[in-house]
Amino acid sequence: MEKKRKVLKIRCDCGGIFVSKQQEIEGLEIEALVCSNCGFVTLTKEQAKRLMELRRMSEAIGEERKVIRIGNTYGVTFPPILVHPGQKVNIRPIAPNKYILTFMR
Repeated sequence: MEKKRKVLKIRCDCGGIFVSKQQEIEGLEIEALVCSNCGFVTLTKEQAKRLMELRRMSEAIGEERKVIRIGNTYGVTFPPILVHPGQKVNIRPIAPNKYILTFMR
C-alpha cells in the first residue's frame, strides 16, 4: 500500500502561498519557493544546498575555457567537480555559436 505524503501550504507574510518554481538566482537556475502574491523568493534547506553546490561548480568552471588540440581533434577540459573520465555528454546546439552540454549520470 502506497503512503500519501501530506503537502503543506506555506504562507508568506503578505498572505500569499509559496509555490515551487524554477527561478534564476545569481545567474544560476534553481527550484525555489516563490510567493504567488508578492513574488518573494525563498529556499528550503535542500534548495539552499543545491544553490551552494551550483556556486562551487560555477566557480570551478570560470567564465571561459580554452579549446585544446587532442591528436587530430579538439576538446575542452572540465574540472573533476563536474565530470569523470568516460562520462557521457549530450551536446545540443541552440544557436550558431551556442550549445547546451548535459552531463549524464
